[in-house]
Amino acid sequence: MTSKTKIFLLSATTIAAAVALAGWALRALPAARSPWLFAGIVAGAGLLGGATVTSGVRRQNGPLRRLAETMSSMAEHGRLQSDFLSSGGDPEVQGIERTLRRLLTILEESQAERERSYVEALGVVVAAADARDHETAGHSFRVAHYAVALGQALGLDREQLKAIERGGLLHDVGKLAVPDEILRKASPLTEDEWLIMRQHPGWGYEMLADIRFLQGTALEIVYSHHERWDGEGYPRFLAGEEIPFAARIFAVADTYDAMTSDRPYRRACSHQAAIVELERVAGRQLDPEMVLAFRQIPELELRRLRDHCERFHNGLTLPPELLIGDWELRAAAGARDSR
Repeated sequence: MTSKTKIFLLSATTIAAAVALAGWALRALPAARSPWLFAGIVAGAGLLGGATVTSGVRRQNGPLRRLAETMSSMAEHGRLQSDFLSSGGDPEVQGIERTLRRLLTILEESQAERERSYVEALGVVVAAADARDHETAGHSFRVAHYAVALGQALGLDREQLKAIERGGLLHDVGKLAVPDEILRKASPLTEDEWLIMRQHPGWGYEMLADIRFLQGTALEIVYSHHERWDGEGYPRFLAGEEIPFAARIFAVADTYDAMTSDRPYRRACSHQAAIVELERVAGRQLDPEMVLAFRQIPELELRRLRDHCERFHNGLTLPPELLIGDWELRAAAGARDSR
């Protein structure tokens, strides 16, 4: 029996019962023989029947409406979710829901496979970019780990963490366009050479701008990772909160890795010395809130991430388990080294 048939029969039964009650009242109660009272009883029967129909339609349409709202939310946020809460309803609605879940599962599997292909290609590009700059070998993988850890500390969700990871891995891809004689120069760069070097964020952005897989947050990191809190960075001279949120996260991770990694002209500094320096430049080079949050990440956790990079396969993304640490944060909230 269909839902419409059920509603019709329920409404008809209700109206018939009300009319029968009115007939009984006319026979049994002398006062009920008043035309006005009879009219009231008939009107009441009509209202009761109408309310029954309305209630039945709402019960029928409610689950469909909830299902439609779920689908609209997925479309609005661009996220598939086959494990959404059940909308309830009769067998017909549940059948529609089961079909939708199967379709979403197929789409999720297809999307995951496509992302794996993108990530493998991304790993090759990152390895190529790092290989050109012997001073910063492995830097992109390390700084992506640190940026994800800081993003997690700030309470970002998994999709945001994935975008930060990808932006972190590709932040220096624009250096592929920088001539070797500038990129690998051992002595200080001239003013003209610095002008060329400072173009690499824009070049990286242009290289990646048409890749849908990397829209939004990831591109913000590529384009803005050399902006400074005081507005003295490049390429757009953004200041304070004008700098994209993800780029401010990344800048702290980038600066920390530059200080704690060996360079041909100096040895890496200790974790504690790096933290002291981060605090010194907070409010000038870096967002103070980001520095405060990064300071709460245990040194042991940062060392674990760094050690993982030593064994990291360039063609793979960061494993999901590395995005979630087993620790809780108590807070939620120089220039050549980072070039």
